[in-house]
Amino acid sequence: MRFKWVSLFCVTLFALMAGCTPQSVKPGQTDQLVRGTLSKEGEGYRFSACGMSEVLDAELASDLLKREHLAQSVGEGWPVYVEALGNIGKGSVVLVQPLVVGGSLSACEYNLPGIELRAVAEDGSVVVDLREQHLRVQYPGRMLLLSFDRPEVNRMALERRWQQTLPAGGGRKEHEFSLKVVPEPCRGASGAWYALGMNAKVNGVQYRGCARLGDLGHWPLRIRYATADSITTRRLSVSFERDGRFRLVEDYLNEQPVIEYSGRWQRLSSERVRLFPDDQQLAPITFQIGTGGHLRLQGFHPAYGRSLELNPAGPVLRVSSGELDWWR
Repeated sequence: MRFKWVSLFCVTLFALMAGCTPQSVKPGQTDQLVRGTLSKEGEGYRFSACGMSEVLDAELASDLLKREHLAQSVGEGWPVYVEALGNIGKGSVVLVQPLVVGGSLSACEYNLPGIELRAVAEDGSVVVDLREQHLRVQYPGRMLLLSFDRPEVNRMALERRWQQTLPAGGGRKEHEFSLKVVPEPCRGASGAWYALGMNAKVNGVQYRGCARLGDLGHWPLRIRYATADSITTRRLSVSFERDGRFRLVEDYLNEQPVIEYSGRWQRLSSERVRLFPDDQQLAPITFQIGTGGHLRLQGFHPAYGRSLELNPAGPVLRVSSGELDWWR
């Protein structure tokens, strides 16, 4: 029963994470996070991004990723779930640095919404979620949850540490908790590979295991998009907030005041996002999310026609306090 409970949160093959094997992981220079399934076909690789219908040719710029994919795959054409830093172009993707390797097609269904980081003990007995305001410690087998206020992080080189207390009853003065996360690759109990290892201590009991980034559903979206600099007749930008609000700014480059709209945005699917302006005179705007990260107007819009395309102009929208900055 405990295994099934954890799998609801960590994807079937990630449910129980084993102890970490220290190795060297160097921070990368890109912030484009991609997730999907990778398969070997003949002499090359093919990548299917989560929620996207297009299948891309893939170049693996990491020997580690090649080795881990080979270890996880059961044969040619077998899809293996991957989270990685990469660069997506038209019809192709370059996977630069793996973050998670292991899992199947079903892994794309689990997004860990609102969770900045998830850490799981090697025996699955403790699950720690780092959220925007809280650190939550769950004991799946005991149906117990401890919710600590999120403390300030302590940075020690590439190591991140959080330490907090919580008033307790039943004769105990307080609950004590500490968490250390470091970019040391870790092998899960199911065989999956993770780029992060963790050590936790709860009320004097030590736990070791693996960790991973969360809020996966927001990964394809950026905080800001804008028209290409080459367009000289009109500049348009859209900014997204995690609370579901957006701000659209039009500048006709004619020394007149810019036009601003605000409203709410909604993900219609993994491939589409729609803007609902507060100003009813502007019709809702639907964008297709491209595999390269751009937004392309879907269908005809009375104000923008059919050919509007916006390029990424800001960091990924996913929950991030700036503390988990190893790969920026």
